[in-house]
Amino acid sequence: MDIEPTVEQSNTMPESHSGTAGGIDWEGLRELSLRPGGFREERLSLWPKLLKVDPPKEGKDVPIGSEEEAHQDENQIKLDTNRSFVMYPVGVTDERDTLQEDLHELLISMFRRRRKLNYFQGYHDIASVLYLTLPPELHLVCLEKLSLHRVRDYMVSTLEPVVGLLRVTRNLLRLADPDYAQILESSPLPFYALSNLMTLFSHDMPTLFVDTACL
Repeated sequence: MDIEPTVEQSNTMPESHSGTAGGIDWEGLRELSLRPGGFREERLSLWPKLLKVDPPKEGKDVPIGSEEEAHQDENQIKLDTNRSFVMYPVGVTDERDTLQEDLHELLISMFRRRRKLNYFQGYHDIASVLYLTLPPELHLVCLEKLSLHRVRDYMVSTLEPVVGLLRVTRNLLRLADPDYAQILESSPLPFYALSNLMTLFSHDMPTLFVDTACL
């Protein structure tokens, strides 16, 4: 269910500039991100700034050609992109094949460029949100930066970083709501939160509008 912002919850950047650093009003962004819908249409300009990326000087970032050696995870990438764009965007059944082909090309380009990274199921959900939100010239450069600096711990050869994040999540739950945390601790770690943590909540969101506030 979409929630339109009220006058008090208008999703525009607050006027206050306290906490400004590097040209980014961090306090204002935090305040905006907590409102219904989050950044909304400002995602287009804010996400590249938060990732500290600029469009390639030549225009669209040219994907790596098919003549390059295949990445070890390309079979799984193909399986996942073939089942992408089911829940959103709405009403694009005729265009779904094209969207899936473009997403597949984007992921292949990414992993052939960064061969030491391992693909994980659900990564394509993150990529699909960037693909639908940003212009083509920012797709690869933003996905690469996000992979290297935000979800890299899930793209290594061991589960140790993931287990560490689950421990942090468990401890945060204990601090935020000890009683509720105790109810949830039927297992030693909160594995129920794994898909949301790994995919930045993109795997389980029903729409691309309000729910991407978490991104």
